[in-house]
Amino acid sequence: MQQLLKIINHRDFVLSLALIVGLLLGERAEFLAEISVFTLAMVMVFATTGFSFSNWWPLRNALLPIGWSTLLNYLVFGLSIILLGWIFFRNEPYFNYYIGIVLLAAAPPGPSVIPFATMLRGDDNFSVTGVFGLHLVAMLFTPLMLFVFLGDSLIEPTAILRIMVQLIVIPLIISRFLRHPRLLPAVSFVRDTVIKWGFFLVIVPIMGMSASVFFSEPGPVLIISAIFVFTMYVMGFGYHILMDKLGFGRPFLISSTLMMVTKSSAFSAVAAFTFFKTEPMVALPSAVVSVFVTLFIIFYSLFLKWYESKGNQFSDGRSAN
Repeated sequence: MQQLLKIINHRDFVLSLALIVGLLLGERAEFLAEISVFTLAMVMVFATTGFSFSNWWPLRNALLPIGWSTLLNYLVFGLSIILLGWIFFRNEPYFNYYIGIVLLAAAPPGPSVIPFATMLRGDDNFSVTGVFGLHLVAMLFTPLMLFVFLGDSLIEPTAILRIMVQLIVIPLIISRFLRHPRLLPAVSFVRDTVIKWGFFLVIVPIMGMSASVFFSEPGPVLIISAIFVFTMYVMGFGYHILMDKLGFGRPFLISSTLMMVTKSSAFSAVAAFTFFKTEPMVALPSAVVSVFVTLFIIFYSLFLKWYESKGNQFSDGRSAN
């Protein structure tokens, strides 16, 4: 029985179940979409309880990982998917797919970077600092990118700032209280479970509200899938190989590769639900990338085994910290 509960509560099982349940429910998952802002805010409260600002002191310990993460996640990956999205979807009737891709590019990195990097023996300090640092950087970058690539007619800057406060600032403040010594042990005990099943409640409507498009528009689904295969897998693995040849250490390579290709599809989907309730096409890129992020850790693990079996043992290289 204990083994069964362990399987049911495993991250991969929960995420896979969310994908399946979402597709089965379809638009009946709309009620979850309506509360997705609050669901993701709850997830962020528990996710940020594991973060302490003391880890950023002295400040130089944080600046380099945050700088690398901004370059890789926003500039390299984000601008790449925007460019490809513009090439394929800049005209009607497909422009809503482009909007969804821009929302994804403007999102901060997914919190899954941290457990994935730990599992593959990456640089934990880089992962934690990069993820939480970029959630603060997102307060500037997200509205700026949406304004530059979508203008202010589709999403008002004040509206996106409001949702940023709801999903980043308020959860971060609440989590400081939950870090009280009397509360933190209990919070730490349930944190992973709350985060996993919280993401379940966000991913189900992502898939559900996009289910009709999944099955009725195979062409755009295939194009969006190809965009993410190229930017996540081809660019991600290529970056790993390039940085290895330049002498960077294995822990940094793993964490920075994950940082580059992992966007918070939950964040972009919540933005899609909030600002484009009647346009399921806008949420489709978030739904597609949810699948590819889940698969990426599997294929990246296989890539590492293959690459290192060729004699590329890079444990003594440089680090970014």
